[in-house]
Amino acid sequence: MRLTDHQIALLRLLAVNGVGPRKAVELLRHFKDPCRIFSAGSNVLQSIPGISAVTAQSILQPADDDLIAGQEKLLEKYNVHLLSILDDDFPDALKSIYDPPPMIFCRGNLDLLRNPMLGIVGTRTPTATGKRATKELSQGLSEAGITIVSGFARGVDTIAHEISVRYDASTIAVLGCGVDRIYPAENRDLFEKILAGGLVISEFMLGTKPDAPNFPRRNRIISGLSQGIIVIEAGAKSGALITAYMALDQNREVFAVPGSIYSNQSRGVNRLIQQGAKLVTNSDDILQELGGRYELGSSQGQLALPIALEGEEAKLFEVLGTDAQYIDTLAEKLNTTTFALLGTLLQLELKGLVQQLPGKQFVRKG
Repeated sequence: MRLTDHQIALLRLLAVNGVGPRKAVELLRHFKDPCRIFSAGSNVLQSIPGISAVTAQSILQPADDDLIAGQEKLLEKYNVHLLSILDDDFPDALKSIYDPPPMIFCRGNLDLLRNPMLGIVGTRTPTATGKRATKELSQGLSEAGITIVSGFARGVDTIAHEISVRYDASTIAVLGCGVDRIYPAENRDLFEKILAGGLVISEFMLGTKPDAPNFPRRNRIISGLSQGIIVIEAGAKSGALITAYMALDQNREVFAVPGSIYSNQSRGVNRLIQQGAKLVTNSDDILQELGGRYELGSSQGQLALPIALEGEEAKLFEVLGTDAQYIDTLAEKLNTTTFALLGTLLQLELKGLVQQLPGKQFVRKG
């Protein structure tokens, strides 16, 4: 597989230190052609919001030929297709979120990106009830022609993918590593079954290991592709809740399967229902809510809960003031990433303590 100059420039951009997804997308949208980014001068680059002199210098460093050659070999070996945000085939739903990936690496059936999609997420250690709920919902939605999107993790994710494959339906696995890696390793057979008719995607370059910080980033793509997210069993600090909050931020529907008040795996999902997520007990509940329109939803009516602030919420609320601040500024003040901060901000929004303004700015409410 011979890479085009366009693809080489995209890979160069992904490899630049200090240029995350949002800055990369800003650059691509400004220059239209990724090749032009590397022929621009430092002053021109610094005119783009978020590009400092140090970042501009990093961008203008010579290309890492070894990295490009390595990616080229892996792309050919694993038959990987590159899809950038500038391409017509890039999903419109994903393109519309605040921080879309500049490029996704795809293995499998790209036609699935045109299908109506719903995300299913939940705990890695589901109870017998959680397993049954995942199986029944996945089967019902698959039979209705919905493509199931999930994160290929142990537990609920794996069951959702397995049921979709079993009923000859399509499924999309969004990875927190390169699409040439299988994680968790015990899902190797499932991985191959998905490739036979489904799709495996990632924003991470080939060879990327499944490091912990990658998974919150991965979650926004699951929700970004989907018309709604279904949460099946999630503890109070489950990563599935991050996906749910991201879905709310992206104006998607959030559905939740209620669980036992005595189960730790249900504390997070039951709180989502308290906060206004739509309670569902079967696939018909979801299909009726969507009304067969298959359009992006608009979750409303999220209720504030009288819960004292602690931990990360308390730290963030203290930093917020009556003047609006960009999420990047808040992340710098708290020495964290925007991805990690987003879930906390949305929790504060749901509690009625924070208001989001245009341009991803936040301010204390009232």
